[in-house]
Amino acid sequence: MLDHDGMSLREWHELMDAMEEVGPYYERVNSLITMGMVDRWRRRAASIVGPEDVVLEIGSGPGNFLKHLKAGTVMALEPSSELSAYAAKLLGRDRVGFLRGVGEKIPLADQTVDKVFCVFSFRDFFDRKASIGEMRRVLKEGGEAIILDMAKPPPGPMAKMIDLHVRHMVPPLARIAAPAAAKERWTRDPYSKLLETYEAFGSVDVYEKALRAGGFEGVATEYLELRGATMTRGKKPWKSTS
Repeated sequence: MLDHDGMSLREWHELMDAMEEVGPYYERVNSLITMGMVDRWRRRAASIVGPEDVVLEIGSGPGNFLKHLKAGTVMALEPSSELSAYAAKLLGRDRVGFLRGVGEKIPLADQTVDKVFCVFSFRDFFDRKASIGEMRRVLKEGGEAIILDMAKPPPGPMAKMIDLHVRHMVPPLARIAAPAAAKERWTRDPYSKLLETYEAFGSVDVYEKALRAGGFEGVATEYLELRGATMTRGKKPWKSTS
């Protein structure tokens, strides 16, 4: 079952099917359900990248975050060949290195990356503990893991407001944004999977604790504009030379 640690492989495959279904109009829907803020949140995350950095995005989807990266080397890890094809069409293969795979088993050598991003993808991993270990493995010492996702504050008034939006506003807005031809093909509303993963997704303190348990330090979370998204960051420690 879905919970804050992950999901079964069956549930994960169902989620991947839903993601491929919405791929052609993914950005139009996301812009509508976030009131146009989603790209501003992505740009904020991309702004921490340096021009010489080696950057990996896990769960890169159709490439909507990749287009903002101004790094020396950009790699995109995505399990869906269909979504990678959208991204390659958007960006070109000369600008981004596309890798096929999952965050639980990253096909890169140890200590090869300066920054790893999970942008609206971490809640879709089937084993989040394993993916945190893999992020730490491929990061260089002093490298950073960044998780950007829909805000899910600890219980309280803000959590209730966001939960209300996700439960009662996102599904009808997604149906409005999706083209009629796509809706005719649906056997089930793919955005119902968004609600399922959001409900199972832990609050920010859960993932801060997970990053710390996975060996990251300096872990902290920033609420982005309108407090509709969070960016949680943690660094891989330098080895002691003493």
